[in-house]
Amino acid sequence: MKFSYLNRSFELVKLLTQLGIKEFQSSDLKSRFEQALLISKSLSKLKGAAMKAGQLLSLDLDDYFPKEAIEILSQLQNSATAYPFEKIKIILKSELKSENIELMQSLSPVPLGVASIGQVHKASYLGQEIVLKVQYADLVSSVESDLMLLKTIAQTFCQVSGRKMNLKPMFEEFRSILYQELDYKKEADFLLEYKEKLSHYQPRAGLTFRTPRVFPEISTSKVLAMTFEKGVSLRDWMNSGPNEIDRSLVATSLIDLYIHEFFDWGLVQTDPNLGNFLIDQDESGIHICLIDFGATRHYSRDFIEKYIHLLELVVSNKRLELKNFLIEFEFMDQRESDSAFQSFEKLLQLSITPFFNSESKNNYFNFADLNFLEESKIAVNNLTQKLVYSPPPHSILFLHRKLAGVYSILKNLNAKIDISPYWQMMMDLSNKHH
Repeated sequence: MKFSYLNRSFELVKLLTQLGIKEFQSSDLKSRFEQALLISKSLSKLKGAAMKAGQLLSLDLDDYFPKEAIEILSQLQNSATAYPFEKIKIILKSELKSENIELMQSLSPVPLGVASIGQVHKASYLGQEIVLKVQYADLVSSVESDLMLLKTIAQTFCQVSGRKMNLKPMFEEFRSILYQELDYKKEADFLLEYKEKLSHYQPRAGLTFRTPRVFPEISTSKVLAMTFEKGVSLRDWMNSGPNEIDRSLVATSLIDLYIHEFFDWGLVQTDPNLGNFLIDQDESGIHICLIDFGATRHYSRDFIEKYIHLLELVVSNKRLELKNFLIEFEFMDQRESDSAFQSFEKLLQLSITPFFNSESKNNYFNFADLNFLEESKIAVNNLTQKLVYSPPPHSILFLHRKLAGVYSILKNLNAKIDISPYWQMMMDLSNKHH
């Protein structure tokens, strides 16, 4: 373990040496591209917090940083390589009691899935098919050094882009979610809490939601044992060519669930990865199993009410109040130009358009509408080009990642549905808790 930690530290030092301070601060395009390439290769080797935070950076700052850097960093989304099975067995032996390991059978050496902080293996336990989510070694001890490296990289790209952003709050959010995702006991607790909420939730006819069951006796902070769930990933299901009725049912059900997660439960699974939705379809309907609760977040009633107030200000077109709100709750830095605030207001107004869109007599919105997508892209670019002091709002980073993920799913489903009732649903669910 000690050797592994020292080896990781050596990789970080080697990366910083390769970059070099003078070269790293260069604004030369070729130089920046080479730096990003070095970063990407190094993070892919390191796994853990460095790779995970690199993924977060590529998602949250894709409109802020030089595009050549983001293109390289975004490769981290699919670059995780499997941990050797012999090392996985060593981790299991150190984490679990020998008698529980003996009860396991048919432990597959080939992982079902590989990610930045762990991988999943299938096995059999007491006659049941299970999956073991196993965390890579020595990751907790590397979080601080990895984040320091990523923060240095991010600040340098800010300088190259002519921005003066305070990235500390955003990296505090990263730190919080990283430590949380590295504690599988917390993930198990979130899964149980979510399962309880889901037990009182009534989805649309023809569709059900479920979650895996945890085996606490063979779970630790670094190993999470759950029932193996049947189904194909949402991506594979979408690629199989489902009919319009089924696509619409899945689309509306996922919107329903997100709105209840945030506005009713205050408990949101914030990772929108398509692999986190398993679909099992049979003659009784469509069954969606929700997996991976490592990035689940709690949101207080006070925060939800402030979020509702923000939406109400956008609808009512109260520009001065909206500007003051954005400053007060650190969505925007007060030093930004009037033009930047106007661009943010325009983007917010565009974002609520689907709720009030009308086609003839029906309130349908096409999430694959190319004109709307292009208009949204232009609005985002207009805003980010004008921002000098404001990084992405840290308080809604993970919430809006989930929202953007849901939107992307609806677009890929080519969903054309009436979402006008959802505005009132959000207000009703919020008022329910007053």
